Amino acid sequence: MIRIRRLAPLLALASLAACSSEHKPPLFCPKVAVLSEASHLIRPASAANDVAARTLDARITGVAGSCRTKGRRRAELSFRIGFAATQGPASTSPRADLTYFIALIQGDTIIDKKLYPVSFDFKGGTEQAVATTTPIRIVVPNAPRSARQQVLVGFQLSRAELNSVQP
Repeated sequence: MIRIRRLAPLLALASLAACSSEHKPPLFCPKVAVLSEASHLIRPASAANDVAARTLDARITGVAGSCRTKGRRRAELSFRIGFAATQGPASTSPRADLTYFIALIQGDTIIDKKLYPVSFDFKGGTEQAVATTTPIRIVVPNAPRSARQQVLVGFQLSRAELNSVQP
């Protein structure tokens, strides 16, 4: 009985501390990934599938970011996308403009998809260029269904560009 009396104040303090700590809701965020089939783009100057006929060879180098709660019922993804491009031997332009997409999917269903531009400057005779997006923010419900979704990024490829992609 003496032991319980000595522990009672400690138990009371522990229970008060537990009540005063802020309960954080679980965080349900979609995963962000690069779609491998749309991560590499080769633009040829002609129908020849020859390295000498290429005007551009571009890649998505990766995505990096984080997810946090935004209020009680929403989660916010914040990420950047990195790109790299090499000007091909057949290029005649000091600039290359491409289109990439960001798609929110669940299983095989596209929930939302948006297209964005990315540009590469090859001024001064440089053959390589890189680009990084400004932070991209996507707000989703902070609900278990969001954890079953995925955000995919990739180049918006034409049929010919899709066929020319090398593994």
